[in-house]
Amino acid sequence: MQQLLTGKVRSPGFSGEWEVNIPKAYKKTEHGLIPIDWEDKTIGNLVRFCGGSQPPRSTFIFESKQGYIRLIQIRDYKTDEFKTYIPEYLARKKCSVDDIMIGRYGPPIFQILQGIEGAYNVALIKASPLGNLNKKYLYYFLKQESLLKFVEGLSQRSSGQTGIEMDALKDYPFPSPSDAEEQKAIAQILSDMDAEIAALEKNRDKYKAIKQGMMQELLTGKTRLNTDYKD
Repeated sequence: MQQLLTGKVRSPGFSGEWEVNIPKAYKKTEHGLIPIDWEDKTIGNLVRFCGGSQPPRSTFIFESKQGYIRLIQIRDYKTDEFKTYIPEYLARKKCSVDDIMIGRYGPPIFQILQGIEGAYNVALIKASPLGNLNKKYLYYFLKQESLLKFVEGLSQRSSGQTGIEMDALKDYPFPSPSDAEEQKAIAQILSDMDAEIAALEKNRDKYKAIKQGMMQELLTGKTRLNTDYKD
């Protein structure tokens, strides 16, 4: 992620096809070297942030009902156990399943979330790409470990506060390909890697379950080894 999202490695078909850094292919900027055909921007130049709203708790219900909409909180991205609904006329800030949401408070601070539709509360911020910035590319940029450490560092220095310092976040360097197709290509590479990781993790969990079952069978004597087995 770090290599692709900073231009140190280029995706296939774009200026060099995975070649090692070529000095003439890069330019100096205030934020360091970037590919000559990339733009030197900040997050604030390329992203619009919109905080959520908090309807009165007295309007909450906990089962879906006509005229109501789901109220999304940070915890809802981990579990459906606490589904909450509010009257739709009170839903001032809404998001779709593919919108990029940021957890404003911690711990952990600066969670990058996606996948639920509804109205979102004050603990969440919607990050929307501006201009030709690809939404999936933005999603991966915000998930970089270097950016997370930057936000966490600011929070720790601010008298123990756990909120995000939005002004500092907006000033964070965001070099990006001027070609929207390169943005899509980079996002697709990272998306494919995520899919492969998920498949491997699913297999790992399956084999862990098999092992646990076999241990239970063998260690309780419900399954016996071949009687011909010898040391």
